[in-house]
Amino acid sequence: MSRLLCFFILVGCLISFTSSAQKQQSDTTISGHGRLQEVVITATKFPKPVNQTGNSVMVITHEQLLHSQGETLSQILDEQTGITINGANSNYGKDKAIYIRGAGSDYAIVLIDGMPLYDPSGMGGAFDLRMIPVDEIERIEIVKGGLSTLYGTDAIAGVINIITRQSAQKPVEGNADLSYGSYQTFQAHTGLRGKLHAFTYDVQYDHLQSGGISEATDSTGKAGFDKDGMNSNAVLARLGWQINPEFQLQPFFRYDYFFGNTDAGSFTDSKDHYQAQDLNAGFQTAYRLHEGAIHAHYLYEQTHRTYHSQSYGDSRYEGLQHDAELYWNQNLSKHIQALAGLDYRYMKMPDTTAKKKNPSVYLISPYAALFWVNEKGLNVELGGRFTHHEQYGDNFSFTFNPSFIFHSGIVLSADVSSAFKAPTLTMLYGPYSPNPDLKPEIAYQYEAGITVPYGNDGSDMRFTVFKRNIKNIIVYTPAAYINQDKQRDWGIEYENTVSAGKDLSFTGSFVFLNGQLTTLQNGKDTTYDNLLRKPGASFKLSAQWQITPQWFVSSSLENIGQRMDLDFNTYPFAPVTLKAYTLWNAFVSYTIRKRYMLYLQLRNITNTSFTEVYGYNTMGFHLIGGIRARF
Repeated sequence: MSRLLCFFILVGCLISFTSSAQKQQSDTTISGHGRLQEVVITATKFPKPVNQTGNSVMVITHEQLLHSQGETLSQILDEQTGITINGANSNYGKDKAIYIRGAGSDYAIVLIDGMPLYDPSGMGGAFDLRMIPVDEIERIEIVKGGLSTLYGTDAIAGVINIITRQSAQKPVEGNADLSYGSYQTFQAHTGLRGKLHAFTYDVQYDHLQSGGISEATDSTGKAGFDKDGMNSNAVLARLGWQINPEFQLQPFFRYDYFFGNTDAGSFTDSKDHYQAQDLNAGFQTAYRLHEGAIHAHYLYEQTHRTYHSQSYGDSRYEGLQHDAELYWNQNLSKHIQALAGLDYRYMKMPDTTAKKKNPSVYLISPYAALFWVNEKGLNVELGGRFTHHEQYGDNFSFTFNPSFIFHSGIVLSADVSSAFKAPTLTMLYGPYSPNPDLKPEIAYQYEAGITVPYGNDGSDMRFTVFKRNIKNIIVYTPAAYINQDKQRDWGIEYENTVSAGKDLSFTGSFVFLNGQLTTLQNGKDTTYDNLLRKPGASFKLSAQWQITPQWFVSSSLENIGQRMDLDFNTYPFAPVTLKAYTLWNAFVSYTIRKRYMLYLQLRNITNTSFTEVYGYNTMGFHLIGGIRARF
């Protein structure tokens, strides 16, 4: 491992980048069919017009983030088509789970500037969304579907790429944000960045605290459950060195701390608490070629988590990962683009109680893809990744992604891909029923879509149908974790954006999901509907209006259909039905001299009573007001 890491670090010291592909601001380009197209990075790892990829891509722009002041990252993601963040509207300190197209929370990857965030100490390895403050983010790119060819393990349902703010162009630039609202919620952010000759710097600090609500539901309404508050702090520091007009080196450091009071379980009050720390540091670099580039990054991440229970004492978890990647993209000709790379990931879980003391594992994955672009409208992506896992051996992932652009701008797209999830260290070697003979979970996805633009103002309609089959799902048994279950999901997504002039727009979406799990019961395969905590149908509608250059107003309506959950206070766990609900939110802001923005965020305006997780509370009507300044 040390030799390979030294190699990547040496590469990083020799090559660096002017503006890393993962750090580029959203750009636009005129397609061959006359429409303005947004350029994205995550779908292919290098800049590409969104209509030239058959993937389902969504972009949350910097402007949209500005008009989401007062919301958490979980709440912002929860508003997107095909995504549910379970717990987004529960207590601020409650854990959040990412469900993309009905898949479980362990089947999505969160990236920071293209680098995977991962918790090796976790049961499923998913990163904690509570650790990422919104004020550090420039934009978010979301790609749905099987993406293991480009991003490796866990990219079964999709990838969420958090792209942080760009370097400044002036010697000194700053911004600050203060807000206060319901439940004694206080948020503060300050940042300072600048450019001094060949050097850039960026330092940011975020603080969020809330008195919160009782995490667990008091079923009697008379028990007087205490409120469960939270407190988080985050620091980001980043430097850039412009070695010459072509090269730049960019090291970074991030530290996030989270503390939250919790309850003992559904309908059960307690004075338990949870504490987490996440540290990641490293560098990004690239070397620009004629018609291409060579990129590299190195990320070190260390996670500490502690659960304190009044009944059982402290449970401590620690994990670390080294992630190093080197890849090359090149325009081979007018019609052909190539991508090739090597990804290395080392994970360790310091735990002397594990079956294998202080277990660790590495994955090494070469991958490659070809992209064919034709001026007549045909675009094709074909790629594959070979993964060698230290414990279970080898597996292969592929993607075939064609699309066709008609002269009218209509886009037909398709995707056939495979993806995988490697067993975690806890499953392989942990203290509770580990199994070192586990194999990876394998998924196959099929998707087809059509995008129909109309007018010349950005209005369009997109319809997508998808199917996903996952096999070798790892389940827990008292004897050992085993590969056993199968999950089959399918669904449709409909999205429509209407621009009524340059200052008024409407967006609407409808999603239908269906999922079935096949498991072994009494020695026989049993299949039943399974979308635990995920709605079978959801509808979202929003409007945005720039009334004047100073005044902006938006409003959204979200209807979440009936869901199934389990009552963990019974054995065997009894299924329960969570009722459908509708939420109405609104936002208003006033900008002064283009430097100051006063805002007010109102959520759950109708004070709807609803449930996201059985036995746990959600927030009623609440608001947050604040001021944002830049200088």
